[in-house]
Amino acid sequence: MSNHDEPDLKPTPGARATALLKRPDVARTAVFTIIWTAIFVVLGLVFYPKWMPTIMSTDMKAMERIMVAFTVISAPIAGLVMGIATQAVTNRHKGDTPPPDGPAIRTNGPVVVVWSLVSGIFALVAVVWGIAELNTMANAATTDAKEAIHVQVIGSQWVWSFKYVDQGVESDKLILPIDRPVEFDVTSEDVNHSFWPVQLGVKVDANKLQTTTVHTVPNKLGAIDVKCAELCGLYHAYMETSGEVVTEDNFKNWVTANGGHNA
Repeated sequence: MSNHDEPDLKPTPGARATALLKRPDVARTAVFTIIWTAIFVVLGLVFYPKWMPTIMSTDMKAMERIMVAFTVISAPIAGLVMGIATQAVTNRHKGDTPPPDGPAIRTNGPVVVVWSLVSGIFALVAVVWGIAELNTMANAATTDAKEAIHVQVIGSQWVWSFKYVDQGVESDKLILPIDRPVEFDVTSEDVNHSFWPVQLGVKVDANKLQTTTVHTVPNKLGAIDVKCAELCGLYHAYMETSGEVVTEDNFKNWVTANGGHNA
């Protein structure tokens, strides 16, 4: 039988994968991907916890866990993107004659399937994790409702004010007792703001004619930075105030000193 009679067989997926992995540019991209992935993992596990604000509540601790976990989970995806970019930059073509374009990735079936599958799994993990955290926060708020301090938070251009409903105190500083649940009822007198006590790990919109509620439990003594996280006008960047988590006795003394009564 002559060679003309032999069928023209396409390479098997295994043969295509082997040929792909033997290409020098693919090997270099794989090395760069591993290096970048390791860098992102180290950033998530070692440096992110050091760079984040002081953890002063259960919610802030949950935020730290999410930041670290999502950085580690997404590290291979970011590593691959950076690996391809590094390979392209470090091995770019020199000269006047550009090389021919390579095959389009969008027509490569295995690449499209793997990329879609990995992205889908990551999105599913994010959704499930988010729902679980929301349920945990909702259950905690329900459980702690009877013991919670109710603080009405009012945003206006460009200041925050706090009304302690049960204690009959109003202040421009956020003072909270340690290890006692607090429920913030947040609203606005004018434009949209966003209430963000940074170290407590909660953030919620402040809207006019509407009250939004958020719950947390301060669990560490120290100073709190209260900021606005919604662009609200000319002096948005200066719409901030301070606060403090204090002992229960110091909180009661503060309430009394400001003309209130301890509930």
